[in-house]
Amino acid sequence: MRLLRAPRALYPLLLAVAILLGGCDRAAGIIPGGGKATPEPTETGGGVTVGPRVGPGQTSADAADGDLARAVVQVITTTDDGKPVRLGSGVVVDSARRLVLTSYPVVRPYRSDGGPAYTKIRLATNREADRAPKVEYEAELLVSDQTTGLAILRVLRPVDGAPNFDLPAIVPADTTAVTPGTAIRLFGHPGEGAAQSNLSVVRAAVTGQRSEAGETSRLWMKTAARMPSGAAGGPVFNQAGAAIGIMLQETYNPKAQVGQIRPFDRAASLIDQAQKVTEGFKQIAPLYLEGTGGGTTRQMGTDNVRVGKISFALSGIDTPAGRDLFDYERVFKAGVTALYYEYTVEGVADGTVVEERWFLEDVKQDSVSSSMAWKSGSFGIVSDRITVPGSGGLPAGRWRVEVWIANTMRARGVAFVGPRPASTPAAKNFAAGSLASAEGAPSAALQSGPSQVLGFFEFTGMDGVGLIQWIAFRNNQRVYQSPPIPWSGGDAGKFWVGFRPLDGVAAGNWEFDVRADGKILGIVPAKVP
Repeated sequence: MRLLRAPRALYPLLLAVAILLGGCDRAAGIIPGGGKATPEPTETGGGVTVGPRVGPGQTSADAADGDLARAVVQVITTTDDGKPVRLGSGVVVDSARRLVLTSYPVVRPYRSDGGPAYTKIRLATNREADRAPKVEYEAELLVSDQTTGLAILRVLRPVDGAPNFDLPAIVPADTTAVTPGTAIRLFGHPGEGAAQSNLSVVRAAVTGQRSEAGETSRLWMKTAARMPSGAAGGPVFNQAGAAIGIMLQETYNPKAQVGQIRPFDRAASLIDQAQKVTEGFKQIAPLYLEGTGGGTTRQMGTDNVRVGKISFALSGIDTPAGRDLFDYERVFKAGVTALYYEYTVEGVADGTVVEERWFLEDVKQDSVSSSMAWKSGSFGIVSDRITVPGSGGLPAGRWRVEVWIANTMRARGVAFVGPRPASTPAAKNFAAGSLASAEGAPSAALQSGPSQVLGFFEFTGMDGVGLIQWIAFRNNQRVYQSPPIPWSGGDAGKFWVGFRPLDGVAAGNWEFDVRADGKILGIVPAKVP
């Protein structure tokens, strides 16, 4: 299904909105052991596995839905009193080490103000036919990767008289063999607001791929299938029953469907890291302002509308399933005749006005700006291009597009045609606190004990930054270094970074050394009484 706009007066625009909504067969519940008969799970170096089997005289044996369901869990983060905070799905990737792969946004340990989001992670299993999952295990966040949006949980202990951990792990597929048209099975739980939480399966197909500048391989697989928000972190299998990917939202959004698949090979290094850690290892997840990912630092609002990062490309191919972009860049040679771009939209009600405002060197270009009534439901992918007639190509300069929904700017992206002007990232107006307001300012004073230290600043000239990182010092001693985080906060605005020590905040003179692409952006002082 596509939305088409009429050509524009000066720079005609061809719009192909890849709203990949298609008919899919769906089973409301998975019956363990149902479907095709498969051999018994086998023991490997990572414990018991379930998936496709090859035996004497066989070339392949497809795993039944019910067998694969035994490796899938519901992920529930809760408060101390057991109240659910976030709901998602996960899949066992190492039975012997009790490792579960899931979505990092589901288990991200911080609220939007910097405080702790939950106190416990519980896992519910799918052992009984057509029954709601049963909570059987408590787990911990072991390792995570903010770049891929993936996380590994480690099961700590059984709860409520459950058996010792005995769930099988899945078998990875060769994801390089996955092409458009590949048949897939998606497993996940419905999540918030659902009448029941039974594990569900959707049968669909891969329809394309997505990436971004600087990446030589695909970051996402596209599919026409849509699943409820609670499916985030759930596995995607090929027809044989080997895992090809994980369903993800880029930010936890209980009001939006899940429609993207992270290829399973993107999880390989994280799984390897988790398999090598010791039993007592505890990772400190990076604490920072979680923006929309759309080139702004404004957080997803209470309306749950979110627009993802805007990516640009030199070329695209239209297929019956939509448009795939290629040659992702941010800087294009002078004379380029078309500029392709794409972004995701979550949580938007049908009929809502979605507006694109284009600027060349900060001058609005009405001829390529446009608006449309949204028709894709709570998740969709917009794929589009701006172009000009004749051989002159797009005018050189800094092209900026802003996506506005319900009269609020939700995302901003910048591409350069011709030589890129030099810019110098800078920061000012440093401040500190223990919690952050919705406006990105300190909302609570620093304190010792079970808390966190946050460093606030205003930034400019950050359009060209790829990664941001910070180092925390206390009394001139380094106590924490964050992993490099992909920068998606745009050119100018407010931001904050932080650190929550496992053993609490100690009094003293703290500071954050903040770096943009390895160069010092600023030093934020913080004195804890």
